[in-house]
Amino acid sequence: MRIIQVSRIGQGLAVVAAGLALAACSNLLEVQFPGRIPAEQTNDPSLASVLARSVVSDLECAYNNYAGGSAAHSDEYESANSNVPGRNWGERSIGADEDDYVLGPCENNSYFGMHTTLHTARYQAEDIFTRLSGWTDAQVPGRASLMATVKTYNGFPYLFMGETFCSVSFDKGAKLDQITPGTTTRTGSAALVLAETKFTEAIALAQTAGNTDMLNLARVGLARTKLDLKKYAEAAATAALVPLDYVKMADRGTESSRRYNKIFFFMTANGYHTVSQAYRNLDPRLKVIDTGHGAFNPPIRSWQTTKYAALNSPIRLASGVEARLIQAEGLAETGNVAGAMALVNAGRATASLPALSASTTAQAVAIIMSERQAELAFEGGQRLNDLLRRGLGWKGVAPSTKISNEFTGDLYGATTCWPYPTKEANGA
Repeated sequence: MRIIQVSRIGQGLAVVAAGLALAACSNLLEVQFPGRIPAEQTNDPSLASVLARSVVSDLECAYNNYAGGSAAHSDEYESANSNVPGRNWGERSIGADEDDYVLGPCENNSYFGMHTTLHTARYQAEDIFTRLSGWTDAQVPGRASLMATVKTYNGFPYLFMGETFCSVSFDKGAKLDQITPGTTTRTGSAALVLAETKFTEAIALAQTAGNTDMLNLARVGLARTKLDLKKYAEAAATAALVPLDYVKMADRGTESSRRYNKIFFFMTANGYHTVSQAYRNLDPRLKVIDTGHGAFNPPIRSWQTTKYAALNSPIRLASGVEARLIQAEGLAETGNVAGAMALVNAGRATASLPALSASTTAQAVAIIMSERQAELAFEGGQRLNDLLRRGLGWKGVAPSTKISNEFTGDLYGATTCWPYPTKEANGA
């Protein structure tokens, strides 16, 4: 069997990787989560829907790792274990040589491997999109809709890498710096620019195909990207097009450890990290509880989120709620403070919380950051992105003066953005 290699850090990854073995199924098209497909079969148009589903599966796998690792690294969690590299994820100590970060897979024998999983997801999407483009509508029923799906999911790896990776490189290209390591200072936006293009193309494809689900997902992705790029008016306008009740989840399952919800597995079930004190008894939307027992290190109390109640709990990838917060921030940054606060207070009313007031852009943005912290906690690197893009302090990052984990006594490291792997720099 020939396997296509997908990144500079060559790991012999399959073109399609997910939870179930094909050998156990009589009909490939009945497999919801396909297994490894030999490379020569990826040219078969009869497998188009399976291949498109594999793109979704690869992004969900990478997103699961990204969500867990980013939450641990941010101010949402503190490490409650003494294992290495487990504790490093929550103590700003993941470095460029950490294989768990660089090479770690989706299975639970790795914590939150990001680099290879995100690059696999983006590569697979581009490869499968090229194949779909070369087939005809006669060969592939629903081809336009499949292309919209693949292109939409192609945007998210670039978005995540653009938001929180110090530097990136694609397909053996040059290293592109984005955030100065050890700081929150942005110096470039290479991946975000690519994400913007992907989502824009996805919107056009979804409109042509009449795929409303992908249209809304791509619009949330594009609005988030434009917000990151400080295109505030465009971000607000794009976000306004997303229905408030829209929700898109990243699916999880129990049939394979590849599909486990890692926040549930590592945090809730095994107590490797405990929700930080700043998130306890703060806002009902955080859904944080005292579990009543110790964490992985028993003397440390295990506080956890109830957003993920089981190994198969899905993770919110995008929503109308997120879109409204993007819209509110975009309005505030373009001087429409009243409009921004109207959106904020509508959301608070839904949660039976009192209205807030602001008279300046700075005041409104500060409130919106708090609203994002409550509404989007423990989801997809949202908080880590906010900490970086707004220069907020956490775990010793200025202006925070907190230099150590109060539960373990360990000093925090120097990592802010996710580091450029040494293996990548060396051309491995």
